[in-house]
Amino acid sequence: MNEGLISIRYAKALYHHASGMGEEAVLYHRMQILEAVLRRTPELKTGMKSPMISAKEKIGLLTNATGKNPERSYLDFINLVIANRRSDMLQRITLSYQRLYREKKMISVVHLTSARKLPGEAIERIRLLTEQKTHGKVEFSTHIDPSINGGFIFQLNDIRIDASVRGQLARISRRLTQIND
Repeated sequence: MNEGLISIRYAKALYHHASGMGEEAVLYHRMQILEAVLRRTPELKTGMKSPMISAKEKIGLLTNATGKNPERSYLDFINLVIANRRSDMLQRITLSYQRLYREKKMISVVHLTSARKLPGEAIERIRLLTEQKTHGKVEFSTHIDPSINGGFIFQLNDIRIDASVRGQLARISRRLTQIND
């Protein structure tokens, strides 16, 4: 079976379970933490795949990996994933849950990259305009990348607008290459 379908099914079941307990919002934050821990700690990810580590040890690792006092829905989730031997898919499941939660709660993700630090007022204005246009909440992150040489790169969910100097120069270069061919 397709791993993408499996992770989506687990995420949907988890969302339904957590919603029934009123824990879907706190579980969303816990899934963000777990995904970040798995991304930054390849040893944990490898350990989840290892048959040498017992199910009890894996549950202990995952319980401690995201902080104190885990929600009942989180504990139920990791027990189910370990029992069904799907611990190798944890990162995909966490990403699928986050995507599903954002969809249900109308939350958009915005990444704004600029060549230098933008004033707080400008960032807040962009965030408010994005909320107005999407009719929902926005999770906003900024990144400074001097290599774009000016301008910005704005990414809203799957839409990307590259208004950077580097991007404009690359587009001009491609056009000139096409003309000369």
